[in-house]
Amino acid sequence: MRSLPPFAAQAAAAPAATSTPTTPTVEERGQAFRPVQGGDMQSGEMLLVEAYAAIWLIAFALILLSWRRQQKLDGRLQALEAALERARRAKGSGDG
Repeated sequence: MRSLPPFAAQAAAAPAATSTPTTPTVEERGQAFRPVQGGDMQSGEMLLVEAYAAIWLIAFALILLSWRRQQKLDGRLQALEAALERARRAKGSGDG
């Protein structure tokens, strides 16, 4: 009589586990896809429009903030240039 390989003997001795349905584990239940009938539906086109509107609003806000910051920097630069010009005139008139 032929002897079976160890894995075949274990498989023959084990009961048929695949024939009985098992309850899913918590992880399997949490990740399993189950379609819901009669749920709230949203239009894909509406979601697309909302996404584009949000992106445009963010872009305009960034442009506005950058413009305001640039205006402040321009004012500070003009004040600095005026102070340098006054200092140069004061130094030039003091030397002569």
